[in-house]
Amino acid sequence: MSQYKNKRPNLVYIFPDEFRAQSMGFRGEDPVITPNLDTFATESLVFQNAYSNSPLCSPYRGILFTGKYPHENGVINNCHSGRPDCYLRSDARCFSDILSENGYQCGYIGKWHLDFPREADYPFVDSRREDGFVWDAYTPPGKCRHGFSFWYSYGCCDRHFTPHYWKNDSIIEARLDIKQWSPVHETDAAVDYIKNISQEKPFALFLAHNPPHMPFDEVPEEYLKLYEGKSARELLTRPNAEMTEAARENVKRYFAAISGLDIQLKRVLDALEEKGVLDNTIVIYTSDHGEMMGSHGRMYKGCCYDEAFKVPLLIRYPKKITPRTTDMLISTIDLMPTMLDLMGLGDCIPKNIAGISVGDSILENRDGDIRQVLYTLTDNRCGFADKYYTFAMERSNEREPYEIFLFDHLKDPFQMHNIAMEKPELTKECRRQLILMLEKYGNPLAQKLRWMRQTDRFLFIADSL
Repeated sequence: MSQYKNKRPNLVYIFPDEFRAQSMGFRGEDPVITPNLDTFATESLVFQNAYSNSPLCSPYRGILFTGKYPHENGVINNCHSGRPDCYLRSDARCFSDILSENGYQCGYIGKWHLDFPREADYPFVDSRREDGFVWDAYTPPGKCRHGFSFWYSYGCCDRHFTPHYWKNDSIIEARLDIKQWSPVHETDAAVDYIKNISQEKPFALFLAHNPPHMPFDEVPEEYLKLYEGKSARELLTRPNAEMTEAARENVKRYFAAISGLDIQLKRVLDALEEKGVLDNTIVIYTSDHGEMMGSHGRMYKGCCYDEAFKVPLLIRYPKKITPRTTDMLISTIDLMPTMLDLMGLGDCIPKNIAGISVGDSILENRDGDIRQVLYTLTDNRCGFADKYYTFAMERSNEREPYEIFLFDHLKDPFQMHNIAMEKPELTKECRRQLILMLEKYGNPLAQKLRWMRQTDRFLFIADSL
């Protein structure tokens, strides 16, 4: 265990749910109002190409904390009562466990979504959804919280105006029900945590806001007023956006929630400055996945399109990181080892994880060597992105054939032209590369893809690989 001597940096990791990379004002893409993020970007290392390996809430969190892919860490899909085998194992060695073992005070605020509810918990967790499953869960104190000594969290409850929490060692019956927009309340808790934390040891605080995740209509009027008079057509400016009913109805609300989150970021930074620890704190702003919001006629996430696959990633650490924008490709799997490196704990990176640290590249102000990022979401969605292409194989269920996607980043930045049929040799090579990547990480899907018989219009890539 490390002996802390007031040298190691603190960490504040902020990751609102379903915040797409394109919805940050400084990027000049979506017409969203984010003045504090814009300023934060000028002080940070900004990744233009940060990806969520599994653009879905629970799988992202599993990857983030374990540095392992879903087939290894057990969080292969979203956690709820219908998937009793899908949860973060208590014996998993997580990022927060390592920090705690090395003298960090660890705090978690907001959405956890890494446990499934037990039947005995049902009276005290959020009610069943329309799909018949219970998504909320109580995480009991102990090993399931993976080193977090401060806990102000819940499982999965999308009630932005009426959130609930369990604090520290409180029993399940002691649920706290709040009537306040959840990001404001959670930021209150974060500010209080920072204000009162001991400086005898470093701290690591994870702040997991639920908005801009749906329901999109649960956003305060004060943030909606920022977009007053703006039509959906004025807000849905991406060339691939379609004026679907859902997108027209919700885009203003989605952007308003992001503007509300922008204000909460400043409150956290102000608290760090008032505490006198801002410049010795690594502040990371990112998300678990994006939101389609009408692009390609779709909503939500869980697909290979950039609006869902790409996420914000900004790292502020003025003591050691030069503010700049980088085109380096990075993904969720690499965040745990990279953060440990940045925090001076590179020797503590587990040997059995799939993630690779790019800490040296960041500190040396150069682009790293990672050139491919894997996309994997159950057996029905997989692929990868590299500097030039996004390749993916997706299907709705195991009885359906895969649909093949291949997009050229340089010629087609909005992914409007699928060239898989036009480039059979390139498609075949991409499929070969995908199988090799899956095999490298021990994903059993590799064997299925290697030998499965292609059908219908995808026979052109059925040659033996």
